[in-house]
Amino acid sequence: MNRRKHIDRIQDAIGDRKLIWVGTRGHDAIGLMSIAQLSEVYSVAAPLGALSLDVDYSLENITRKRVDLDTYSIDRDHSTEANELRRFLLASLTQPAVVVSYRSLALLSAICYPRAEFVSHLGMFHERQATFEHKPWVETQLQKIGTTVIPWRYFADGERVRLREELAARGVLVVRTNRSDGGSGLQTVNSIQQLERHTPWSKDGFIAAAPLLEPHLPLNIGACVFPNGQVTLHPLSVQLIGIKACTSRHFGYCGNDFAAAKDIDKKLVKEFGEITVRAGRWLWSQGYIGAYGVDALVHEGRLYLTEINPRFQGSASLSARIDREMFRSDIYLNHIAACLGLDPPNNEMNLLDLSNEQPSYAHLIMHNRSCEPEAWEYSCRGVAGGSVELLPMPGTVVAPNAIKCRIVATRAITNTGRSLEPAFLKDIKRAIFRKPTTAVDRMERGYDGRSNINSIGQGWQRALE
Repeated sequence: MNRRKHIDRIQDAIGDRKLIWVGTRGHDAIGLMSIAQLSEVYSVAAPLGALSLDVDYSLENITRKRVDLDTYSIDRDHSTEANELRRFLLASLTQPAVVVSYRSLALLSAICYPRAEFVSHLGMFHERQATFEHKPWVETQLQKIGTTVIPWRYFADGERVRLREELAARGVLVVRTNRSDGGSGLQTVNSIQQLERHTPWSKDGFIAAAPLLEPHLPLNIGACVFPNGQVTLHPLSVQLIGIKACTSRHFGYCGNDFAAAKDIDKKLVKEFGEITVRAGRWLWSQGYIGAYGVDALVHEGRLYLTEINPRFQGSASLSARIDREMFRSDIYLNHIAACLGLDPPNNEMNLLDLSNEQPSYAHLIMHNRSCEPEAWEYSCRGVAGGSVELLPMPGTVVAPNAIKCRIVATRAITNTGRSLEPAFLKDIKRAIFRKPTTAVDRMERGYDGRSNINSIGQGWQRALE
């Protein structure tokens, strides 16, 4: 089954209902623009800016603040602006609709259940989905079915002495909370003082600690599990982690290099594909359906699973672009198909073949590395052979660790995952950022954030046609 036929089946299943995206980034909905019924996008940050939408509502445009998406949750935000977004979304659901989201939220339960007679949420109930975000439970279950995971040890709140002994034996430890995103709950400690000051004790009553496996190569993949237990695999990448030019977090997520995946040892690629399928079938055995991601690392020639992400990932939109260029059904289409009860496409590739044939793309996520909020007053002149996305609108205040922009390249930009190729790093420093001085200068350099975003959206629309 080719991509076009798969889209036709999805559109037939949606029928006269409108399709709505609710996500952290509105721009992620670019992966849904192949579906004719997409009409409304609601987001926390980075609106899509596509002219074909009836609604493109972003909290960021209302507050003029860009938050750190790795720690922010709209379910915990009870500000006037967030409550207004909830009311606006509820008011829009006065006709049949299907809602797809970056991850399950209490917000969506509150919106969709009161309209359950004609509104469907294509995802898991948020309370149930939360169990799959508990890393120790998932890891121990996968370990039982033969998956090699990071050798975490778990320490209760009252076991400081035991944890100190572990640090003394290892010299350095990685400590982790039980739920985290984008590296926000991970850090290294190499002294008792650091341990006492910075150990992120969890509300669950225990945390995890493991040896620091250095050097290592971080890997990432997206996948989707269907109601029949079949798993589809999507493009493989080297994950970019903790790059100093991009983030202040030691393990902060900085993007993905799909081009660099071609150089990964073929035996490890094959093994990673098998681990990803095994993880998907375990998720399915526990009642999970839809998109998920798998992170792993290679250390001393051995592959370790690091975590399962029971949702879409930051890599999903570029992964979907690669699938589209290969005329494959991407992770967004497959998630929607799975949640609608449709069968998977029947022309799936194994991960080894996919990694060999996937086009060369990479993207780099630039964050505010300052410990202070930063008012957006900068422009970007572009990067040779690439594009710049997710730019804030002028006057937006970018919080510490929040995304400043995403740079998409058409070549490999790393070979380690922890550093950038020198030539690419030079390109970035030359291209961004320069503070505009006059109104004319602002316009010439594309300072109008909405214009930039719209031009990006139109470019993607042309690519999809």
